[in-house]
Amino acid sequence: MQPPQVGGLKLAPLRWPSPIGSAQVAANADQVKPVVELRVKVHAPLPRLPHGQVTTLPVTFSGRPFEYAWLWARNLVLLLLTLGLYAPWARVYTQRYFLRRTQLAGECLDYHAKPLALLPRYALTWGLVAGVVGAWTGSRLAGMIALSLALAVLPLLTYVSLTHRVAHISWGGRRLQFDGRCQGVYQAMWAPLTGACVVAWLLLAALAWSHPGGWFAWGVVAALWALAMPTFVWVYFQYRQHHLVLGPVRLLWKGQRVAVAMLFVRALAWLATVSALVVGLGAMVLGGVLAAQAHISPAVLAIGSALLLTLVSAAVLPYVQARLQNLVWSKTGNRYLRFRSRLSVQDYVWLQLRNTVLVVLTAGLYWPWAAVASRRMRTEALVVWARVETDVLKANWAPRKRNRRTKMAG
Repeated sequence: MQPPQVGGLKLAPLRWPSPIGSAQVAANADQVKPVVELRVKVHAPLPRLPHGQVTTLPVTFSGRPFEYAWLWARNLVLLLLTLGLYAPWARVYTQRYFLRRTQLAGECLDYHAKPLALLPRYALTWGLVAGVVGAWTGSRLAGMIALSLALAVLPLLTYVSLTHRVAHISWGGRRLQFDGRCQGVYQAMWAPLTGACVVAWLLLAALAWSHPGGWFAWGVVAALWALAMPTFVWVYFQYRQHHLVLGPVRLLWKGQRVAVAMLFVRALAWLATVSALVVGLGAMVLGGVLAAQAHISPAVLAIGSALLLTLVSAAVLPYVQARLQNLVWSKTGNRYLRFRSRLSVQDYVWLQLRNTVLVVLTAGLYWPWAAVASRRMRTEALVVWARVETDVLKANWAPRKRNRRTKMAG
């Protein structure tokens, strides 16, 4: 079989995973058994395309900056007038706008969440933040206890967010599903959160002890925690991607720990390069100002430092986002569907740098244009390779149930 072509670019042949529930998948599931619990649903095999044919289904985005600008401005005004209480509504309407303008195989995505359903989660999040900040104003010890309790609740918030978000996304009138268990997200996140808690407590002890030995112990633990971060990320995506269900089929993720570790290495190297360039540029500007014997106020120095930090973030964060999207989605699929992401790291970084400069120069008014451009580049970098007709997939995927109000409106 000849490898498929997308936009004139010949892609590498795929090695398709074995069917769900096969011995090979069971073996792979055993490899990640401590962190991933696969509850495989048994479905009748779907008829695939004959002769090993593969169709390419590009993802398109039709959002327009001026169109989104009105929604963004309305959300911003209502957020200010309600002192942030409008946040659930702003979140739902924004997600609905972007998903309804994302199309795959002639069908649009949609978002069906109700803003009132998000209020408990938002209230819990705001309560945790307020509690931690309030405890820190009292004493360091109270602040650390509150922070530890907040970290213990974080996996629960992550689980609720995943299940709620995925369950309210639909494609072609058919809902997606996330069937992971709460204990699974705790298994995936307990190690990094425990490590973060230990690092924070050791830092507090080092500040109170004021001894070189305390700082040495904190440095060792913090370094070990940072070195284990690629494994933490790999474990989390193992949990998340393995529990995404598209009607009759389950997705699998074939990402390797080595690939995640190499992503961190490349990101650190890029961070060092960008930081050196930005610090050098800042030193040149500062040297020129001092040579001219001009007075620099602390406020101007603080603003300049903030701009340099923003520039570094605008170059490093998109680099990580682009590589992470390519790694996660290019390794996601099953025997019927396979996702591929070809997001250009260089183009995405330059786009975000330009967006950052224009947002700063326009005092934030350029944000809708930046958001639409970023969403379009990330979305249209995705392609779905299918070994099954979309009509067959939809025929084996029950449509979402509509309530009485929706039926009456239809």
